[in-house]
Amino acid sequence: MTLEPITDAPKAIGIREATDADLPSIVEIVNLAIESSPYVWTEIPTTIDARHVWFDDHRRSDHPILVAVSPSHGDRVVGWSSLSTFRGRDGYRFTAEVSVYVHPAAQRQGVATHLIQAIDEAARRRGLHALVAVIDAEHSASLSLFRRFSFAERGRLAEIGWKFGARRDEVFMVKLLGAGEARTT
Repeated sequence: MTLEPITDAPKAIGIREATDADLPSIVEIVNLAIESSPYVWTEIPTTIDARHVWFDDHRRSDHPILVAVSPSHGDRVVGWSSLSTFRGRDGYRFTAEVSVYVHPAAQRQGVATHLIQAIDEAARRRGLHALVAVIDAEHSASLSLFRRFSFAERGRLAEIGWKFGARRDEVFMVKLLGAGEARTT
């Protein structure tokens, strides 16, 4: 589905918890990135059914999925962010991986900024200690965005990914929130 360029002032973008009704928009945004971006390391588009499983996993683990909506487009979803389990072991229970995706027509309009601010607040409310962003090393816009929110590069893995016929490097960026020490479960 084509989306006209977003013209909302950045403050007009709304952020809310995602619902099942948002899954088609979430899938559309992810699949646009899969099809066109070297920064998303899969070449197989996702499906609504696969994202239902993903959504249910997030609900069970109390990891939020947030959506950004554009009032000038009838509150259409123009981006989303999530916290996901970082590794599956209990020693990582105070750590989550951050994902942020924005529809191409809404990029560079402040949507990702709103999503990162909101997902950071959600992480703090859940008592998390660390957030990890895993970013393609050549994705300078994402690297800059996360740096603006106090994420620091903590690791770089050379040539571990493959997309569009080329090897890709990955950067691990971490933000420590200072929460999590008091909570032991």
